[in-house]
Amino acid sequence: MKTKLTKITSIFASILLAFTLASCKGPDNIKENQKEDKNTSQNANDNSENAKKDTKDAQEDSKKGADEEQVENKDSASLPKFNFGSEKTKMQMMSRHWDEDEFKTRFQDFSKALSEGKSIDEFLADNIKDAPKKKITEYFDKFERKDVSYAYTKCHVLEQVNDTDEYNDLRGILEYRFRVKDGDKTTEYTTLLRVAKLGDSKGMKWKIYDVLYTDTGVDVSDVKLTQLDKPKKGEEICIMKTEAGEIKIRLFPEQAPKAVKNWIELSKKGFYDSTPFERVIKDFVIQGGALDGSGNESKSIYNGFFEDEVGKGLYNFNGALALGNNGPHTNGNQFYIVECRDVDENVLPLMSLPANVQKKYKEVGGLPELDGRYTVFGQVYEGMDVVRWISKQETDKDDKPLKNPLKIHSITFEKVE
Repeated sequence: MKTKLTKITSIFASILLAFTLASCKGPDNIKENQKEDKNTSQNANDNSENAKKDTKDAQEDSKKGADEEQVENKDSASLPKFNFGSEKTKMQMMSRHWDEDEFKTRFQDFSKALSEGKSIDEFLADNIKDAPKKKITEYFDKFERKDVSYAYTKCHVLEQVNDTDEYNDLRGILEYRFRVKDGDKTTEYTTLLRVAKLGDSKGMKWKIYDVLYTDTGVDVSDVKLTQLDKPKKGEEICIMKTEAGEIKIRLFPEQAPKAVKNWIELSKKGFYDSTPFERVIKDFVIQGGALDGSGNESKSIYNGFFEDEVGKGLYNFNGALALGNNGPHTNGNQFYIVECRDVDENVLPLMSLPANVQKKYKEVGGLPELDGRYTVFGQVYEGMDVVRWISKQETDKDDKPLKNPLKIHSITFEKVE
């Protein structure tokens, strides 16, 4: 506006100057004055045209800006409105493998965005209320620019809601696990998120609109694995002689002192001599001890059940020797040996296991789903072919051998030379 006023003022100043010069000139200079007047008049006309052009340009710019603002407001107004959290469920659905693939890809990208410190707004639903948005951003902001990696996703609830179109009617409750590495320490976090699939015919994406649950994180740093090592010179090992052959077992008194002591003393008293493997399940376990309902389940050197010794760096790898139980701290004399050469890899991401333990399970097999529930106190290092032979017995519906079950002859101990 200031520029336009300056140009108009300049026009009037030029006209005034022309009249002044004309009145000051003598008769002899009339011709020259006329020439100057003509030039001055032309300048004035040019300035006037420029002023008009500037005014027209300003009007066009103003109209263009107003049009753009109108379009922007129209686009904003056209965004779908969702009343997340209070929508009515139309039907419950089943998450299929392609849904799970979408979640995996989407949250791999989300994990990468966190690690790279990028904005996560693209992963959040539009029009969510301030409170849930604040809850989401405050939680995930803690992991910005840290070494974040995707671990696992699983949609536990998938539903279709009313009052929207087919491109925006899916909602879910998603379990999302991710790992954060900080030096030598790795922590796994588990969250439950409310998510919505939103978009149009050009494309749809899963977006977060609330956080239902977060844990405090589980330490899943790599651990020192010695369970599968061969016994060292001077180490006391266990020799189980059975009707199917001989099984040699390492024991771990440092990690499970009570279980090892109970096993050694009961064995030396002949408790297990001539007892059967009463329960056998191929590709799972063979089990012995007091399983016959005799009432001896609690018999131990501690005059009854004794406490668990779990989480000591020992795992249910193929060939692990562990105590059976009927719940927490109900260890007596029941035992099992794992017979599972191929691990169910779908179980591994559910268990919050260190990465090197997961890798070892893939290499040797085992039952990670039993970890944390049963006391592992030994490991077969020779004679797994015997264990497999015992597991192949034909059984009834209760996993009891139909014919005479194979028995233990004796359990002895000796030191490795």
